[in-house]
Amino acid sequence: MASKTRAAVFFIITLVLFLCPFSVFAEDEPAEDVFVPPRLSENAIPWDERHPELLDGDMLYAQSAILIEATTGETIFAKNADEIMYPASTTKILTAYLALQMGDLANDEVTISQTAVDLVPATYTRIPVSEGETVTLKDLIAATLVRSGNEGANAIAEYFGGSVDGFADLMNDAARMLGCSESTHFTNPSGVHDENHYTTVRDMAIIARAAMMNQEFADIVRKNTYDMPASNKHPARQLVGQTAILNPESDYYYRDCIGVKTGFTNRAGYCYVGAAERDGINLISVVFYSSRIGRWTDTKKLFEYGYTQIQSITPEALYADDPRVIEIAGFDLDDPQHGNLTLGIRATDETKDMKIIGRKAMIDSLRENFSQISSVAWTRDFRAPISVGDTMGVLTFYSENKGTATYDLVATRSIAAREDAPPTLEQIEAYTLADENPFPRLSMDLIIPPAFVLLVLFFLIRAWIRRRRRRMRKLNLMPPPKKRPFREL
Repeated sequence: MASKTRAAVFFIITLVLFLCPFSVFAEDEPAEDVFVPPRLSENAIPWDERHPELLDGDMLYAQSAILIEATTGETIFAKNADEIMYPASTTKILTAYLALQMGDLANDEVTISQTAVDLVPATYTRIPVSEGETVTLKDLIAATLVRSGNEGANAIAEYFGGSVDGFADLMNDAARMLGCSESTHFTNPSGVHDENHYTTVRDMAIIARAAMMNQEFADIVRKNTYDMPASNKHPARQLVGQTAILNPESDYYYRDCIGVKTGFTNRAGYCYVGAAERDGINLISVVFYSSRIGRWTDTKKLFEYGYTQIQSITPEALYADDPRVIEIAGFDLDDPQHGNLTLGIRATDETKDMKIIGRKAMIDSLRENFSQISSVAWTRDFRAPISVGDTMGVLTFYSENKGTATYDLVATRSIAAREDAPPTLEQIEAYTLADENPFPRLSMDLIIPPAFVLLVLFFLIRAWIRRRRRRMRKLNLMPPPKKRPFREL
């Protein structure tokens, strides 16, 4: 019985020792240093997913973290954002970005050297590719990003920089051009640990933002698998990444996440550079030295917080919050809304993107002052009959960043005209133009008004004359009537 117990214990210990290197050192790092998982502060207030807007740095496992809005680069949240950290395999973001900028995906092919393979420490991740294997640049970049293949990064470096050291110089030059600080310095293309290979989450966010603007890069990093075609050394295969937040079958899947890159070394901890898109708002997050699970939960907390702080809205939605209501004349007396007509809005150019992205306070200010950033030119009289869809006017919206855009203000319902309503000017003009008789037709409508006016004038003039005569008599200004002599007969 004791022997069976010893055998069971031996089996468990052997299994643990077998699995530990893969669980702790799976992504990048040899085992010289021991990774110490970070813990939340004992005084930290628990994060409440019902109130993601209440985020504090103590709620994150990451030692250093940042969240930015991708369009403007505005910082939304920061925790030790300028502290120098080791980036591990998130380095490959810059490596892939440079390769996409410098290479020709349609024609470039890269042959893997023995040096590119040998430079990868034994326990670091490989694609794998072999010495002498020729792959297209596109496949090499995708495999390097998705699988985090270190020999792939080395092969890219040799192809464009001549060597790892030569490419590192290009990386540092690119980092300065992108606006990174002096706290960023690269010595290799893969993120293999080096004391002189470091950056900050703020600078890595700058690099990731530039990389995500490249559509090829964005298309690659949103996937957790890549189908690698056959080469001269390997058959076709599917490469599987370790990005749980992109995996719908994972407990840590986040549906708005669209990339980008994981990283781990014992000295760097678990790292993740993430990107998310929701309602046209693009966010980029960076967490350095988090825990194995914490990098996913930290990223989710950052994204959820960001979407409470940044909003997107269109001019149509701003208008819909307070649409124009006009009063229509000559409406049918049975009209249920007594001639009141709410106008809808329709873009004259539906291809023009006028979406506004900004802080919640800024969006609220636009709502309150919409009439000041738009103007309306009316294009027809507010008189029945009105048909649904009729254009009543044109609204022009003025944006600080995207110029102007015009929108038709259209009737949302039909309004019938009152049957006994007098004709409008347009109706009279149309009737006149359609009449072949050059002289106006006589009708009671044409005779009675002028006759009435003449009759009124006649009585007014007659009354004035009588009044004037009476006044003159009173003033003795009128000579008395002459007396005629009478002869007696």
